[in-house]
Amino acid sequence: MGQFRCREAAGFTMLEALVAIVVLAFGVLGVANLLVKSFRFAQQSSYDIVALQIANDMADRMRANDALTRAGAYDKFDTSNGAPAIADNANPYVTPCTGDAKTCAPLTAAFDQAEWARMIAANLPKGRAVVCRDATAFNLDTGYDWGCAVGPGGGTATPLVVKIGWVSRFADTGGTDVPAGSKLADSRDAKGDAKPQIVVTILPGVEQ
Repeated sequence: MGQFRCREAAGFTMLEALVAIVVLAFGVLGVANLLVKSFRFAQQSSYDIVALQIANDMADRMRANDALTRAGAYDKFDTSNGAPAIADNANPYVTPCTGDAKTCAPLTAAFDQAEWARMIAANLPKGRAVVCRDATAFNLDTGYDWGCAVGPGGGTATPLVVKIGWVSRFADTGGTDVPAGSKLADSRDAKGDAKPQIVVTILPGVEQ
């Protein structure tokens, strides 16, 4: 009788040990999942910072070339369409242009666009950027989009903006990382391409 009770107790002890192992395994998986999500949040934050720095970089370039900026030299520039073909050594910031303003300003604008497009491609996953006049950059239902709509007052009355987007690590397929009914926009569209995540106003619209 005593031997039977010892065997019964040993069986319960083994069962308790197995349950403890299962609980511990779930705990380890939970911690691992938390670490992965923390890494992704940190990476997304770093992309936000990089994109904002790149947007401010272009803003500084455009303000430095103010006359051509207001004349529309940078408008409707889309990195998805490619960049101006500029030689790597044709850097007007290193080798000053010796021509007049009419000659040098367009060369500077072309170099700015070419170098900026490379920065987008090198620093953001599937990155895309657009510079344009847009009166409605943000929509409450769909968020930011790449479309550019000039306001009723014309080009100069419409804000000049920089839009930058990239594919987030949180979006494996279009829409899956955003809860149903949410007003937040996904980082990629149905085709898997990036959607705008940052929009910076370079020049406010000014009524003439």
